[in-house]
Amino acid sequence: MRRRVEHAIDIWDLAGMDPRLNSRMLHEHLREFEHERWELVWMGLNVDLADHPGPSHILIFKRVAEG
Repeated sequence: MRRRVEHAIDIWDLAGMDPRLNSRMLHEHLREFEHERWELVWMGLNVDLADHPGPSHILIFKRVAEG
């Protein structure tokens, strides 16, 4: 079997929200991704993206798929 690595980029648009990280919200979000076998590999807080107005949190996940 051939293994391949998949990546997912999750962008939290913080427009109209408190830009500080909410630990309860983060924990729930991580559990949702964990349920689908994703592993958090990087997180950026209050990142300024060219294609999103205002700051965003960015989470990058990976998982190994076989097939």
